[in-house]
Amino acid sequence: MSMLDAVSQCWWLGETCVPQWEAWAAAAGIAAVVTTAVLGIVTYRLGKAANRASDVAVRISGHQANKQSQREETERLLVLVQITSEVSMNAGLLGHLLGILSQENSEAVFVADKNFQNRIFGRLNKLSFPSKESVRDRLHYLDRRTAACFLRAVGMFELLQSGEKHRDGTETQDELRAGFRALCATIPWVIEDLRVVEAEGVAAVNRLGLNKKLDDWPFGNGNN
Repeated sequence: MSMLDAVSQCWWLGETCVPQWEAWAAAAGIAAVVTTAVLGIVTYRLGKAANRASDVAVRISGHQANKQSQREETERLLVLVQITSEVSMNAGLLGHLLGILSQENSEAVFVADKNFQNRIFGRLNKLSFPSKESVRDRLHYLDRRTAACFLRAVGMFELLQSGEKHRDGTETQDELRAGFRALCATIPWVIEDLRVVEAEGVAAVNRLGLNKKLDDWPFGNGNN
């Protein structure tokens, strides 16, 4: 008995309709097999589509991560290039000032000679870090040590400069000696921190290919 026999005998319901349940069971079994096969094919195709979509998503994510990394690296290099020149210059000028303070009998001269005091603080107050404010919100692009050295150097330097604001000519010799020794102790720390930042800046300049010699500049080195 076939599936058609089961269906044909009860196609139009009437008094003589006697369904053949065995045929119906066979038909249901065939339908289940077909449905399972179809679902299997659909599932397989959906799985392949999902895998392709996943691969595309991974590639897109990786590309975006690379772009983000490149942007952060570029920002880091630009921050270093922006601050390197003033960092290097101030480190050199502070080194020269430290040389003056390290001369023989300089402490005694500093305590006794107001003109010498004015000369020291005058040199100190000519230095500044104008780029500090413009890069403050971008320092997180630098590694922690470099950023910390820059901020610490600027902070200590500004603390030294603030000593000038508190001078009123009534300082005792002991206070002047303490101020002199504070200068001699703090300036080397500032220079050391600035040199750390300078080294990173030089590496950034080299990385960007900006390390041209003076002879390579269009206007020459001034000896022509």
